[in-house]
Amino acid sequence: MKTDLLFSSYPFISNESVTVSQIAPSDAAALWEIMGDDENFLFSPNAALRSEREIPSRMMKFDSLFRERKLIFLGIYSNEQLSTLVGTLEISDINLQTEAATLTFMLNRKYNGKGFATSAVQITVKYLFERIQMNRIQSFVMPSNLPCERLMERCGFVLEGTIREGFYWPDKGIVDLNLFSILSTDYFRKQQLDRGVNPKNIVF
Repeated sequence: MKTDLLFSSYPFISNESVTVSQIAPSDAAALWEIMGDDENFLFSPNAALRSEREIPSRMMKFDSLFRERKLIFLGIYSNEQLSTLVGTLEISDINLQTEAATLTFMLNRKYNGKGFATSAVQITVKYLFERIQMNRIQSFVMPSNLPCERLMERCGFVLEGTIREGFYWPDKGIVDLNLFSILSTDYFRKQQLDRGVNPKNIVF
């Protein structure tokens, strides 16, 4: 896994519909719309921020964690709406031994159902497997968060099972979480199949 490349600078990942990149200070108000919305945190371990004044310090904290190589907090931007910040995406729990990481994402509710989250996850998975050469990407989803589960499946993630009462979330207490994952072998096999390569000829 190319850890040095991952943390050399904030990733800039783009396709025709979205760009995933560092959040600019000028997008603080748009970030507040996301992080200050209680409904966005129904399936998150923490509560929404209580004041827009918390945004600058939170952005500084994310930047510090990036420099410490612990977390990458990125914005999801709509290319169709003049680079509007529509959501956030977080790469965390980066494990050098298993070459794995955890993805978390959140959208401004105004942009739900438009495909932005799906596109952002898909291009981030592509980047982590093809450029960073990661081996495993995972995501933890509350069992009641059915839209997120369907999104993970669309993006090629497999449900490994339910971790029953395995996590304590400060704002939720003890919770069950469904664990979804995708391996580099899953990803590259699908790429080959999409190109019409006979499965018998796929070698890893």
